[in-house]
Amino acid sequence: METLKTWLRAVAKRVARLTGVDQELRDLRGRVARLEREVQETRRLHQRLAELTDVVTEVLVPAADRQDDRIRAVLTKYNESSF
Repeated sequence: METLKTWLRAVAKRVARLTGVDQELRDLRGRVARLEREVQETRRLHQRLAELTDVVTEVLVPAADRQDDRIRAVLTKYNESSF
């Protein structure tokens, strides 16, 4: 009978460890999902910054030539795609 109790205690400890591992795995999956969302947001912001940089470049370079129609066209395009 004592051997059975010892065996049951050992099994109970293993089950407790497995339960902890299962919870840790769920926690890690949640963390990975959150990090993936943050990476997507960062990519979106980087894309937006690149677009804004392009607009600024297109506005500043032609501004030296004073082609006002071209500047208005670039700004209109930017305003249409701006969020």
